Amino acid sequence: MLSKRAALGLKVVTTIASAPSHKTITADALASATGVSLSYIEGILKDAREFGLIQATRGPGGGYQLLGSMRGLSVWDVVECFKLPKPCVQETYSSPEWHATNLIADKAFQFEKEYLQNCLISDLVPKWFDSSSLKQTKSMAMHFKPLPPKINPVAPNSVFDLYKFLNLEAA
Repeated sequence: MLSKRAALGLKVVTTIASAPSHKTITADALASATGVSLSYIEGILKDAREFGLIQATRGPGGGYQLLGSMRGLSVWDVVECFKLPKPCVQETYSSPEWHATNLIADKAFQFEKEYLQNCLISDLVPKWFDSSSLKQTKSMAMHFKPLPPKINPVAPNSVFDLYKFLNLEAA
């Protein structure tokens, strides 16, 4: 079963993956989108960055981006990044009920793992998001103001052509 941290990490990574490939998402925007505090989101982002799922860009216009393709990233890869270490349980119980419970828990874990390995992050991103149209950099307009028309300067080339420029006749 997914922990709350793993579920939130999955939500954060899918939010980052749904952004266009040329844009970044700030931690503040992720915190407001998920309704979680900024410090908790930064902890989630730190784990995802150390695991190699996302990359951070500093400075103006900076934020977080998915490091690889979302088509090759399974849900299990993301969940594995945020899972807590299993507590070390000593086998002090030797009852058949305890062994049966452990067997059922192991089978449930294997089923969950296989299912999440077959689900891709791209399946969780909204269907209206089309990353193929965003890969083309020529279609990204920067919205600059148009340049003024080019005007060639009118001036004499040298001092000897000054009389032509001033329309003077040689005396």
